[in-house]
Amino acid sequence: MPGDVNKWTIGLLGGLIGAISAGLGLVLFYFLSDYLNRKAYRERILNRIDTADMLLRENMVPDALSIYNDLLQQVSGAKDPEAYTHIRNSEGNCHSRLAQSVNKVEEITRAIQSYEEALKYIDPRKSPDSYALTQYNLGSAYMTLAGSREKGKYIMKSVHAFREALKVYGALSYPVNHAMTQNNLGIAHHLLADLSNTEENLQSSLLAYEGALSIYTIDAYPVNYASVQIKLGGVYREFAKFSNTESNLAKAVQACRESLRVYTGDKYPEDFLRAHKNMGDAHRSLAELQHETENLLSAVQAYTGALKIATAGTYPADYAEIQAKLGGAYKDLARSGETQERLTKAASAYGEALRIYTAVDYPVQFAGAQAQLAGAFMLLFESREDQELLLSAIQGYTEALKVRTQKSYPLDFAALQFSLGNAYRLLSRFRDKEENSRKAVQAYEEALKVYTAENFPLDRREVLFALEKIRRIIT
Repeated sequence: MPGDVNKWTIGLLGGLIGAISAGLGLVLFYFLSDYLNRKAYRERILNRIDTADMLLRENMVPDALSIYNDLLQQVSGAKDPEAYTHIRNSEGNCHSRLAQSVNKVEEITRAIQSYEEALKYIDPRKSPDSYALTQYNLGSAYMTLAGSREKGKYIMKSVHAFREALKVYGALSYPVNHAMTQNNLGIAHHLLADLSNTEENLQSSLLAYEGALSIYTIDAYPVNYASVQIKLGGVYREFAKFSNTESNLAKAVQACRESLRVYTGDKYPEDFLRAHKNMGDAHRSLAELQHETENLLSAVQAYTGALKIATAGTYPADYAEIQAKLGGAYKDLARSGETQERLTKAASAYGEALRIYTAVDYPVQFAGAQAQLAGAFMLLFESREDQELLLSAIQGYTEALKVRTQKSYPLDFAALQFSLGNAYRLLSRFRDKEENSRKAVQAYEEALKVYTAENFPLDRREVLFALEKIRRIIT
């Protein structure tokens, strides 16, 4: 009997153990199957992400965007934040690319929404790389949007985003990313300087560019080095308006020279042109403060260098702008010698600018170049009394007055009428004395409509003095 009990007990225990083993096996099978299913599902998701990323790299943006949009129906930020934020970031990159060609505001707004959505699920402590990249992308998108609406608001947002990225992108740990972000931060502060806190933002821009140049050396990153240098030169030129004028202008010149160590005319024609133009502008500004002739000659040399690239056929707007600047430099140089030769070159340069600057396409520039051309002819007349020069000056002033009307440009209108009156007064010495004298009187009286005794007493007195002289001749 006891033996039977033991056998029964052993059999019962065996059965229980078998049942438990079978149950555990089922549980293990269930969890293993679930794990394998989840693993296979995640592999499918990751494979599709890889495919979309590859399409984006190949610039097949609509195809990549279609996959990212489909993935967002399957991936949750709460359950899989790593995959979700990658998809959102890439989705934003797609919209940023599309904004370069179509629906700029609409697409860049969508890009911003994607980046901001990604940031909701990124913990900067756990995923610093993802956080910094998304902030960098967001800052770039805000800068793009600022070009179309609420400039100040969105540039401020871009500055904040870039500064957030720099909390991760240190110069030692992420040198290239650090330099890229500092470069963009410099651009953002430079743009802000046009709107508010000019000196403060220019100083911040300088610091950011200098931060970029700590990585972008000419040996390691020559093109990036040159790009930052040319932008740095622009900031120094603007800074010169507020403090240390000579020093900052000299730094602007040096920055342009540094960029030209890389920017050659054959490899980087547009950058070569821009660097020479900016350097010429800085030298002209320096000429007002020191070594006038030396700096003006350097300005002429710089503008002439720019014209190696900017021709009337290839870069018409740049060609006209540089020719007008060159005319101004020659006109200023004429004060220090070689007067007739330099004034003749000035007149020639203004004439070249007017090949592009027509009254219809460039009314403001047209009027400015015509007025400057007329002024050059008047100065030439002082050294060579040729009535043809007066006729050319009269033509220039008359053309300029087609744009600079009393209603639109009252002060320019008055100055031009006064100069026109002087030209007619001088011409009356050579021909049609009474007719040209009457035209001079008429021009002076037009100037007096603007030069009132209350607002412009000195200018009015000068015109009245000239008017009195011409009336004596008539009577």
